[in-house]
Amino acid sequence: MPLTPAQRRRRAAYRRRQLRRRRITVAVLFAALLLLILWGSGLLTGGGKSGSSSAAQSGSESESQSQSSSSVFSQTPDSSSAAGGTAALTGDDVWLLRLVNHTHPLPEGFAVETATLPNGLEFDARAIGQLEQMLADGNATGLQLMVCSAYRSVERQDELFDEMMQDYISQGYSEQEAYDITATIRTPHGCSEHSTGLAADIVAVDYQMLDDGYGETDEAKWLLEHAADYGFILRYPKDKESVTGIIWEPWHYRYVGVENAQKIKASGLCLEEYLETL
Repeated sequence: MPLTPAQRRRRAAYRRRQLRRRRITVAVLFAALLLLILWGSGLLTGGGKSGSSSAAQSGSESESQSQSSSSVFSQTPDSSSAAGGTAALTGDDVWLLRLVNHTHPLPEGFAVETATLPNGLEFDARAIGQLEQMLADGNATGLQLMVCSAYRSVERQDELFDEMMQDYISQGYSEQEAYDITATIRTPHGCSEHSTGLAADIVAVDYQMLDDGYGETDEAKWLLEHAADYGFILRYPKDKESVTGIIWEPWHYRYVGVENAQKIKASGLCLEEYLETL
């Protein structure tokens, strides 16, 4: 039986995702090999006492990377400068601009007050009104926007991470390779924005696939154009994978407040880069 147009689109999107993941894996392995060569030649240590001093100064970063047990994180630029930006935040920006990524996990015991969307999903109670208004205004234009994922506990995120990692292992990847690939799609323990209650995956009723093809839908294009007016940013933009550590996700939106969202959109920066400017 011939494939329908929708099936062909999904198959093509799946193949693109697989190709992108293979490229990421190759890039990570190449970078790791290069670092190993540089280390062996002494270029990274600097030799003698100066090398020991350098290692001591970067101890906190090395510890963070070793805890992640993933070579992909060692290729992600250090976000310590972004942390410096968040340290200077005051007022509502403290929670609006909370940075959560591979190098900035949520503190243990983090909790947030949530409210419930009509479909039963939860979102930060302070921002749920803006999310609902954005969906309503978009749908009033004839779109069919829907939230397919919002707040997730740290424990639930851990389960989803492990499930995807095991799926890659079953496909023949080594445990480390499976971890590295999964980490570009889902975040490890305490590192998911969904656990802040400020992130939502927004799709179209007639296109609920979380793949590149969604970026071509009218819903995705409308969100990209108008989300900032409601305080939301596209959290993982195209061509920012090396900064965010996450592949392009045209469905993942993060609430940062209207003023911050409009500034971030106008700057063309992702959240990590924007925080470095504060």
